[in-house]
Amino acid sequence: MGNIKQDDILPLFSQILNGVEAAHLSGVWHRDLKPENILFDQPENNLLVADFGIAHFEEEEIYTSIETRDSTRMANFQYSAPEQRVRNTKVDHRADIFSLGLILNELFTREILQGAGYKRIANINAGYAYLDELVELMTQQDPANRPEAIEKIKMELIGRRNAFIALQKYDETKNQVVSATDPPDFEPIKIISFDFDPGHLKLKLSRSVPSDWVQEFQYPRGGHSALMGYGPERYSFRGDIASIQVHGTDERYIQDIINNAKDYVNMANRNYTQQLQDRSKKEEQQQRVELEKKVADAELKKRILSTVKL
Repeated sequence: MGNIKQDDILPLFSQILNGVEAAHLSGVWHRDLKPENILFDQPENNLLVADFGIAHFEEEEIYTSIETRDSTRMANFQYSAPEQRVRNTKVDHRADIFSLGLILNELFTREILQGAGYKRIANINAGYAYLDELVELMTQQDPANRPEAIEKIKMELIGRRNAFIALQKYDETKNQVVSATDPPDFEPIKIISFDFDPGHLKLKLSRSVPSDWVQEFQYPRGGHSALMGYGPERYSFRGDIASIQVHGTDERYIQDIINNAKDYVNMANRNYTQQLQDRSKKEEQQQRVELEKKVADAELKKRILSTVKL
């Protein structure tokens, strides 16, 4: 800890939050968070949360190990939450939040928070004084008074314009933790078959297409080639069928129309994917602006109530 510059603390702490939150979103509580269980790859500036050795143990097993095998104590009570020190008390993810609060304060003060009158971050660096209130919330004696999830801690930090903080979610389809602002997965549309009746060509697609995808198909961004009278805007869509009126009957003519249609589908896939990414970025930015305003309003209210006198 002594080698970390103060301006690097929060970006590194965000990595710890990401690791612990990934476990929480997967239904796992670490329950033994402490600096020794956080690995630091200094050349890469990477942190990894390690040693989930007691995450799946019952409390009784933990106490038995602690009380009967001093040489292999499984929990370091310096960083454990108050509820972890009492038998028959429910311990959940909020115990990790308590430990994270201790670690955050120690990163700045180099001391482990114990009792009232502890060294505060404001005493070390006034620019990070706002973290004291967060530490106080995270280390509440009663778990019910702590932030209910790491997401709430991240939102507070994002509201302070910490751009490096990322929100996460559990993606059921991928069975893994991903960025909360990742656009939804989009499986590219394909033409899987076609049918032709004189005067009409129908293309069967791999599935029904969303209206925004249709827009990208009919009015593609960038240049495209087309046979006269058979541009992408001429196609109509219904479910998984794209259809267009055809006047010619020459096989090569029909083949050219289909080849062009395949190009339009590929462009629509590419542009629709870009549209989803742009939309996600815009939504993330809007969320960050809203969080910043919420924090700024709360600070203004707090300042006025504490300074203005009747």
